[in-house]
Amino acid sequence: MKTSRRGFLQLGAMGTAALTLGSGAAMLTGCAKQQTPAEGFRTLRDIDVYFLGALAPAILTTKSYPGALGKDARQRLLEALDNTMTTLQGHALQQLQMAFDLMGSPVTRLAVGAPLHPWQEATIEEAESFLVSWRESMLPIKRMGYAGLCKLVTISWYSQPENFPVSGYPGPPKKIPFPYPAASE
Repeated sequence: MKTSRRGFLQLGAMGTAALTLGSGAAMLTGCAKQQTPAEGFRTLRDIDVYFLGALAPAILTTKSYPGALGKDARQRLLEALDNTMTTLQGHALQQLQMAFDLMGSPVTRLAVGAPLHPWQEATIEEAESFLVSWRESMLPIKRMGYAGLCKLVTISWYSQPENFPVSGYPGPPKKIPFPYPAASE
């Protein structure tokens, strides 16, 4: 392969232009921002709160989970999700946050079949449609994403003591002091 000085300079200029456009697009879509946890949370960021807050009512429907998901219940659920995410190892947490980042950017939301407008403006019908499209997708990664999201939300929902009666769970076992008291003292 023969390379001239002019060809080398043109290649360098095209590479510089491509990097400039790519970094500009990343800044415009919010990918380049370092995001800190949302107020009151340890790991959930604002985009995560909006995304999970929009999907939770669609996952926890009254058909499957009795009781409405009101504002207080949604806040408790988000706090439980935050607590669950703090137990994840570093790599697992980074992977989950990368998946949530996909849902925060308008460009990548379009690519994965999510609503084009921000998640805080999404209706329950749009969230249900998104979940159904992922559940019935031909791509295994989308089906795994659907299962993971549903499990994360339902585990966090049922880990709350207020929701134990809904599932019939009597609560954690009571501790019996050791040594056992004598039966006939």
